[in-house]
Amino acid sequence: MASSKTSRALLAVSLIAAFLSAGCGSDTDPAEDTSADTTVADTQADTQVEDTAEDGTRCCPLGVCAQGQSCVAGACLPTLGIGQCYYDGECDAGQVCNGATACGCGDIDCTPRAGSCGYPAGCCNTSGDCDGSERCIEGRCLEQPPSGECYTDSSCSAGEVCEGATSCPCGVDGCEAAPGVCGIEGVCCKTDGECGPGGVCRHGGCVEAPTSGQCYGDDDCSGSDVCHGAARCPCGADCSIATSPGVCGAAGSLCCAADSDCLGGEICVEGRGCVPSPSVLAEDDGCYVDGHCGHGRVCLGAELCECGDASCEMVAGNCWTGHQPCVDEGDCGVGLTCRIVDPLYCPGAGEPTEGLCVPEADGGCWATDECHQDLRCGEEEVCLDPQGCDEPNVKGSCLEKVLLRDCCSSHVECEEGTTCRNQNSSVTCPPNSSSVCLSVPELGVTCWNRDDCPEGLVCNRAWICGCNGKCRRSSEGSCEEPTFCQDNLDCATDELCARDTECINSPCTTTSTCDPGGQCQPIIEGLCWTHSECGDGNYCEGVRVCPPNGDCLVPDAPGECAPRRQLGECCTSHRGCDSGMRCISVAADTACILDFSSVCVPAVASNLACYADEDCGPNQHCAGSQICPCGVESCEGDPIPGTCVVD
Repeated sequence: MASSKTSRALLAVSLIAAFLSAGCGSDTDPAEDTSADTTVADTQADTQVEDTAEDGTRCCPLGVCAQGQSCVAGACLPTLGIGQCYYDGECDAGQVCNGATACGCGDIDCTPRAGSCGYPAGCCNTSGDCDGSERCIEGRCLEQPPSGECYTDSSCSAGEVCEGATSCPCGVDGCEAAPGVCGIEGVCCKTDGECGPGGVCRHGGCVEAPTSGQCYGDDDCSGSDVCHGAARCPCGADCSIATSPGVCGAAGSLCCAADSDCLGGEICVEGRGCVPSPSVLAEDDGCYVDGHCGHGRVCLGAELCECGDASCEMVAGNCWTGHQPCVDEGDCGVGLTCRIVDPLYCPGAGEPTEGLCVPEADGGCWATDECHQDLRCGEEEVCLDPQGCDEPNVKGSCLEKVLLRDCCSSHVECEEGTTCRNQNSSVTCPPNSSSVCLSVPELGVTCWNRDDCPEGLVCNRAWICGCNGKCRRSSEGSCEEPTFCQDNLDCATDELCARDTECINSPCTTTSTCDPGGQCQPIIEGLCWTHSECGDGNYCEGVRVCPPNGDCLVPDAPGECAPRRQLGECCTSHRGCDSGMRCISVAADTACILDFSSVCVPAVASNLACYADEDCGPNQHCAGSQICPCGVESCEGDPIPGTCVVD
């Protein structure tokens, strides 16, 4: 039995070797090849085999060729040198492959020959093709830029790179060539030119150019003036405050010129005086001027004094991160870059076109598109609040994708086939602290919220176990015809979710004792189904909503938006009184039911004062209150509270 297995194995190896020797697609019969007894290993290891007209161009179904050859489109062709090619796609943008012969697998009448990459007619290929001082850059003849400017790294000194150049390859329309500057790669700088419009290089980092009277050093001042109170932080160093400008003035004219003029643990602020450093105050984000906070941040709450004003005390403020939307780099300031961060993506909303200005930084990531396609950007901190944030923007790292049911913070960081959803299924964007990665629903069948269903259907029975929730797992809902609703998302686009808000707003009931569902009602111009439609200071007067499965004597009916009632005025709704008041029945001495006698009274009674029995404790009732009932013209005066007494 063992001998039989060995024989079959040797036969299989021989057949594979014969196929490889014959060549893919050739007319040669493998059985006639004298190398049929060569093993696969021998074939792959053979580095002496030469292409011949008899054998044709060798094939490489396993991607393996002899030494000095490479597998190109299934055929073993001589390995290319620098600038060589077989196809246009192996050349730089705008270039074509000239003089190449790329033989196909098994072609017996073809001799492969590498070509060379070059720009087509009308373009240059060497500077000798250009006039005078022009140089050939990516196929275009361009004027030699002045010293310090460049189109390629080769124009810069050792250790420098060409930054910001636009050379525009020959043949590319709508592009205007512009030189860049030679500088240090990354966020640190060597010259002002690296910092772009409005920026200068100071202490190795790009900062905003000083305005009139400001300075980062004595060189920024005119005449014999010196720089007072500038903060210096070398690029890449971890300093308590960032590089920030001081003010120019005559030597000795201000209280201090530098931190060295102050005691240990103090800094000199704009020459006004020496104050405790934020690091000494144990304030990580402490500051006295905006520059102390770094790029994209401002200093709030600081109080500065003029030099020599003994009646004034300088107080440190705190750094605040601004929220600055952008479309391109030009919308951001010095040291900032425009990035479309992950939380800006929302399912079904299309690709976002507006990003946020965040600090330039070496390494790390601001968004998943900066990572490998199998990774995501995680642990980044970006201010999404339009009002700003007290925490700084911090770059993240490229990490593994988030797995099913794990916590997530953006819709693009979950593993393939999953999506990031909030525990409140009616809210899809932005993700919050409850968000987890869940399976992508099947359109029109399963769902997590209304957005996952076709128009006219709603998502019923979806339940999400949120991030770190004390529950086992989430449950997808089903896309169905609308019946009861919890939110407007559960209704069609021309409908609203109308609920029995009188029950929910009553002081004698709770959401657990009120029917949890509502009814989808058509939107009617000029009328309302909910109080929220009417805006601040108004309510929906006269709206009637029968609870689901309720036995109502009158049908549902929309109301009209009306101003909320004032103190002592008639009311018909728990939401019908102005802020700080409530509606109670004078006849029934309670707010639990409303009738023809109801009026607006203060919502909160102090100490033992009361307006209705429910204001008092167990076994007590409200006595002595004086309230004019609705419609009784002979009664005047504002409501007067009573006192809670024992029954």
